[in-house]
Amino acid sequence: MVNEALTAILVLITGIYSYLTYRMAKMSEASVEEMRQQSDAAMRPYIVVTHYVPPKLPVIYLRIANIGKSSALNLKLSIDKDFYQYGEQQDSRNLKNAFVFNNILDSFPPNSELLFGLAQGSVLFHLDSVDSICPTQFTITAQYEYSGKKVDEDHLIDLRGYYGTETSHNPIVNELEKLRKAVEKIGNK
Repeated sequence: MVNEALTAILVLITGIYSYLTYRMAKMSEASVEEMRQQSDAAMRPYIVVTHYVPPKLPVIYLRIANIGKSSALNLKLSIDKDFYQYGEQQDSRNLKNAFVFNNILDSFPPNSELLFGLAQGSVLFHLDSVDSICPTQFTITAQYEYSGKKVDEDHLIDLRGYYGTETSHNPIVNELEKLRKAVEKIGNK
């Protein structure tokens, strides 16, 4: 009778031990998967499409950059509307005709960027301007691959926020401008 009781207790303890071991294995698998995802997120390419205005320039730029840690492979960019840079209606000024919007880039390495001048605010927001020449809203789609994975991202560009704003003035640039003028004045003597 004692042996049977001890055997039953041993079976119960073995069952609990097996259950806890199973749970630990599942938790380890989940931890490994989470670490794999974190590693992937840390090392993957990130294609970012933004707009910005450099200090002291009245031009709005479009920036396409890879801010990730690895190359974006087979990068295909597309733009959903015609955009004529600086309001100049020429095929050579239409972003839709730019090389990167019509070809696949085999590799777009980390820290690479493409810059496109869009237009001055006076062109974009002129009362008589036509949205079909310099649209203030458009979408750029980026499709690329890395580590056997495919990414398809849409980037909405909305330039309307710049309406009525002014460019920022960098005090260092202002001081350098004063220095340049002083050196020119000395050079002219």
